[in-house]
Amino acid sequence: MTDKDKSTLHAVPLPHPNELLIIESLDYFNPYDYQQLHRHDYFEIILVNEGNGNQLIDFLNYTIQGEQISMIYPGQVHLMNRHTANGLLIQFKKDIFEYIYAVKHFNFYFSQPSFTLDSSSFTHLFDLTKRMQELLKQENLSPLSKHKAYNYLQIVLISLVESQQQPINRQYLLTEFLSLMSENIYTIRKVSEYCELLNCTAEKLNEACKKTLGKNALQLIHEEVLLEIKRLLLINQLSLKEIAFKMNFDSQANFSGFIKSRTGLSPSELQTEVLEIYK
Repeated sequence: MTDKDKSTLHAVPLPHPNELLIIESLDYFNPYDYQQLHRHDYFEIILVNEGNGNQLIDFLNYTIQGEQISMIYPGQVHLMNRHTANGLLIQFKKDIFEYIYAVKHFNFYFSQPSFTLDSSSFTHLFDLTKRMQELLKQENLSPLSKHKAYNYLQIVLISLVESQQQPINRQYLLTEFLSLMSENIYTIRKVSEYCELLNCTAEKLNEACKKTLGKNALQLIHEEVLLEIKRLLLINQLSLKEIAFKMNFDSQANFSGFIKSRTGLSPSELQTEVLEIYK
């Protein structure tokens, strides 16, 4: 994706681009307008210690409360209204998984992006996050100290996967497919092409998808295409013709037909409906 594409999609980069991991207070001074819809090009874990508010993640509204954790993936549309909520943010690039083993980025496709933990578990993860924050604030941080921070993050991430009852080695094929799909949704639409990337048969991929999500691989691809169309409609910086071209439809008619068959709406009607959610 070019820099121009990222600008069009409101992909917000990490405030410190040379760092793989950043810990901030929930009320830190954002370098971008966090009160407007935006999307990151990095992962963000939000740990709310106490307070309330609400946040919108990909067209769904979630109430914010104490001892709550939210996972925002790269590319998701996000808007947070903190109200009285306070806590910590963990921000990291996908590159960090080169230094973290046992977990990979595709292990974090949770069914719900926001969830609460019991007090003991939340306190443990919150304390680990504070340790990371204190460590990363040190000047002239040594390579060993950076790896110590990455190890703290590893414990946090593994704990989150376990809390969602997703053993690391379970459903590997499905989660890797979902990850590849979100990264390539502009260009790859065929199940056979994903199977080639995954080195598996279509039968095996469809079985993994149906067993967990009740849908075959093509249905999931179409859902991801529609979700990305909605994101682009919401950002409202491209014309419908430009969105159709960006999403690799060979004609405006096929673009409109795709939306109509899945929503019963025209592209302009869908955009009106999407924008209404975020008023």
